[in-house]
Amino acid sequence: MLTDNVRITDILNQAIEAGNATAILETFKPEDRLSWLQEHMGEKYIVYVAEIDDQLVGWLSLSPYRKGRQAFRHLAEITYYIDYAYHRKGIAKALYEKALEHCRQYDIKDLVAFLYADNKASVDMLKKLGFTQWGLFPNTIYIHNRELDHVIYGKRL
Repeated sequence: MLTDNVRITDILNQAIEAGNATAILETFKPEDRLSWLQEHMGEKYIVYVAEIDDQLVGWLSLSPYRKGRQAFRHLAEITYYIDYAYHRKGIAKALYEKALEHCRQYDIKDLVAFLYADNKASVDMLKKLGFTQWGLFPNTIYIHNRELDHVIYGKRL
């Protein structure tokens, strides 16, 4: 998995540079993301990757929600990024389905995703997967001289 770090970082950096899918504003060097990746190499909180023709084209992570607060132990945050050249090919859905099996195995009962309200592609995909809007933080994203709504989509598994 550590060998995938460069590609995982590249794909995240695509989203950062596009400015429409993450609240992170500065790109990363692969070494900046190593500790994050190592935190996701355990049993419960992991990273799944998708490959096409031996090239990593997307990834999905399951992370603890509010790490250290044990009452949230059955709730995980789901995050995914797909290389822009491979959007709308079912990759995120396939990664989600793989992660869903994992959630059942590790007693994760709820998933939450945090995203821009105007990220229509992700909102539509999450809705198709049975997620509903659980929360709204109006005008709390400040990017490219704009204020955007931050939404939480969730799903009880």
